[in-house]
Amino acid sequence: MTIVDMDASDESSPDLVGPVIRAGNLAEAVIDAIEEDNPGQDVLVLDREDYVRIHTRGACRLTQSSLEKHFGQSYQLAALEIDMPSFKGRLKTRTDEYVWFFENSGQEKS
Repeated sequence: MTIVDMDASDESSPDLVGPVIRAGNLAEAVIDAIEEDNPGQDVLVLDREDYVRIHTRGACRLTQSSLEKHFGQSYQLAALEIDMPSFKGRLKTRTDEYVWFFENSGQEKS
């Protein structure tokens, strides 16, 4: 697994999924947490200065425990929506886990 700077041309790839987060400490923690929660996947990051697109291919998992570990404090995933103006793909939310997925990736739909 590797964090890769995403090229703007990658944005149109339909199988890329994940959050768009306002730039800052939280975005950095989300990048590190997504890298931890998606073993074997490249984490693609496009820094737009004000916000950061964080994507993986097919499915992108973010757990509360890994986010808290990398953010250095307790954090409720529902609060992420304040700093997440957008996302790509479909989103399945649970109290302790968010999963973005490509509609045709075989993930269960809710």
